[in-house]
Amino acid sequence: MNRPPFDQGIPLLTEVLLGPEVPAPPPPAAPAPAVAVVAEAPPALPPSLAQPDWDAIEQRLTQRILHQVQGKIDHLLEERIAHVLQTALQNALIGMRGALREDLQQSLEQIVAHAVSHELGHLHPPAP
Repeated sequence: MNRPPFDQGIPLLTEVLLGPEVPAPPPPAAPAPAVAVVAEAPPALPPSLAQPDWDAIEQRLTQRILHQVQGKIDHLLEERIAHVLQTALQNALIGMRGALREDLQQSLEQIVAHAVSHELGHLHPPAP
């Protein structure tokens, strides 16, 4: 089967997706002086920054791919319909041509036969 050339416009599912960027942790503080200082725990990152929203990424990716593929499908569908219609019309014309040729042949035979008998009638009138 003949495969069409690869279309660069059709997306492939090999693209690496990254979630929202997580800010880098602050650099470590300078060494603490000998005095005992109680260090505060850094604030926890909100869940939206700690983990990418995979559902939103999936939805955006799905919508983008569907939009791109739909455009290609519409174009291919129009080409296919045009080809099918052209083939169907060509076949119909071939069939009609044969039927018309046969009808025309019969009509011509009848016209010629009638004309010949008419002329023969003038050349040889019926006997009394």
